[in-house]
Amino acid sequence: MLFDKFSIDALTFRNRVVMAPMTRCRTDHREAIANDLMAEYYRQRASTGLIVSEGVSVSDCARGYINNPGLYTEAQAASWKKVDDAVHATGGRIFA
Repeated sequence: MLFDKFSIDALTFRNRVVMAPMTRCRTDHREAIANDLMAEYYRQRASTGLIVSEGVSVSDCARGYINNPGLYTEAQAASWKKVDDAVHATGGRIFA
């Protein structure tokens, strides 16, 4: 049952395993851009049913620690697309 496909509404997951968010602190603090190292990290874990990404700041004022990624500028959103694409290429699912 744990490793069986699971569907809810329009989403299908390859299994019921969920990777909990873990703070990685791998971005450059100034721009808070998701990078290639992050894309590779999440790609390697894409066999889980669902990845919940590390904490993502929604504004510059909401940054609680150094080197965490953001999702409040166009550049940051574009950088997360690289992460999403890496996970999706292996059939994985990821949510911020």
